[in-house]
Amino acid sequence: MPGGFHPFHAGHLALYQSAQRAFPDAEVFVAATNDTSSRPFPFAVKEKLAKLAGVEPGHFVQVKSPFRAEEITSRFDPATDNLIFVRSEKDAGQPPKPGGIKKDGNPTYLQPLLGAKRLEPFAKHAYMAYLPTVEFGPGMTSATEIRGAWPQLDDKRKTALVMSLYPKTQGNPKLAQTVVKLLDTAILSEAINPMTANTSGAGAGMTASYQARENQPVAEVRVLDPQRVDVFFRPNKRSLKKTVIAQNIPAKALDALINLLSKKYNVYPDDFEWGPSTQGPEPFGRQVESHTSQDYMEEARS
Repeated sequence: MPGGFHPFHAGHLALYQSAQRAFPDAEVFVAATNDTSSRPFPFAVKEKLAKLAGVEPGHFVQVKSPFRAEEITSRFDPATDNLIFVRSEKDAGQPPKPGGIKKDGNPTYLQPLLGAKRLEPFAKHAYMAYLPTVEFGPGMTSATEIRGAWPQLDDKRKTALVMSLYPKTQGNPKLAQTVVKLLDTAILSEAINPMTANTSGAGAGMTASYQARENQPVAEVRVLDPQRVDVFFRPNKRSLKKTVIAQNIPAKALDALINLLSKKYNVYPDDFEWGPSTQGPEPFGRQVESHTSQDYMEEARS
């Protein structure tokens, strides 16, 4: 079960449990990355929320690529075992899409489970299954809706939403408040304004520094507006080069833009990165360099 899980919620748990029922003889794993370049939740927080929601211990696994999940598939025999990716029906239009045909006329690696007459081992093919989308909370179906609604909620409504997302907190107010603080830290501090601002002289052109993330240096920039961002395309994570796609857009429109671009160009949402809008706009399409220690480590390994 691949996904972003920013954050893991009751809808994800319902999908996980649906997969267990649909494939009772299979081991069901959840594949998640530690990538916070364009979303706010690091793997450690995702894992805590997944365990709180009810995912079995050892079945929420950190991977480099959710739709490869080699950290999981390496435990199995590619010559005899089958690999099925499970997604929600609401994501049926999102890449990667199953059922393609290669130039030589043969089917691509990822095929739809629906209609498959015989399952091939994952050395040859993997399959995609779509299971029903489940609403949770006040009519929500996605983590994007949680992140969008959270900043407008007061403390009482935040607690009520947490208890809806994670039923184990309903009889434990202290635990519920701990989860509220986790979501506050991630959503409010990173998703909308991913920096630690120096508020002396706040406003347009204020000085701010990126929040120090795992293995990343603190870099000072001049920010036009902490709630507006620039968007970049960097499909090759081993390269320091990335391309400017959009500039100075409202942070609240980020998810919609990335989803739109992913569908239009049939690329992965994880291929996009974002950061606060800076002074001195870059020409669209210009290649710039990414400066994180993780990038340099990856470049050194290549």
